[in-house]
Amino acid sequence: MRTHAYLIRSERFYDLEERLQQMLPAAPRDQVLALIGEEHVLKKIELMSGEWRLLFAINQPYKPVVGGHKRHARMMVAPDQLTGLVSGLWKHELKDRWRPIAFGLSTLTLALPLASGLVGVVILEESEDWLYQPPVNEMSAISPEVFALLEPHYRELLEQEDYLGLARLATDHADSIVEFSTTRWLSLRQSCLEQNQKLAQVFERRLTRPSEYETIIKGLEAVIDPEEQPSLDSWLRVHGPRGRHALYFRDVRVERLVQVSKAS
Repeated sequence: MRTHAYLIRSERFYDLEERLQQMLPAAPRDQVLALIGEEHVLKKIELMSGEWRLLFAINQPYKPVVGGHKRHARMMVAPDQLTGLVSGLWKHELKDRWRPIAFGLSTLTLALPLASGLVGVVILEESEDWLYQPPVNEMSAISPEVFALLEPHYRELLEQEDYLGLARLATDHADSIVEFSTTRWLSLRQSCLEQNQKLAQVFERRLTRPSEYETIIKGLEAVIDPEEQPSLDSWLRVHGPRGRHALYFRDVRVERLVQVSKAS
């Protein structure tokens, strides 16, 4: 899940501050946006799945709202409280701590200093459209630098069995991705079960560390038939030798089973 940071004119923010504080924890996203009014938004900045998680983690004094069955990810900062947010962003920007995952964060960092006292910030989760995109079996390769930054968040989502959220987080910050049809995914799983039990267990664990990368790549190269797995074979030849990545294995069957279980 991604979010958007809305930079709002200070006079409008102060007019709405009390109502925003009341609505932010539970009100529907569309209602919050309607209250703000599109004409009062100076800038809208998209933050990727990992970006807002890191931002919220260092800004607990602003009491971000995260989680729940409605998938909220929200935070508000008044114009006269902007200094803490700005200093935290610049601290990480100057030391390149977030460089591996910084896209919208860099834009936000550069936009805020000149606006101190002139704007308030409201961060809201994106619409739920992404939840209804057709799911795809896939393997995401995540750089060691990104994995070091986001591992606690991967692990948290894994523990919560929020596989949709985890897939979104993995693909948002992946170096490369291999997609599989259902037939090819099941064929790959079967080949691993028949030829390499340890490799088969990787699919059950779903998330692997960079230290395991070379062993997994060698295992995949040994078990696949290039004619049956052309996309994976091409990826192994082009991307396989490049670096050591964490890997996330997305199984849409598991996602559906968990969704059914939670709904019942």
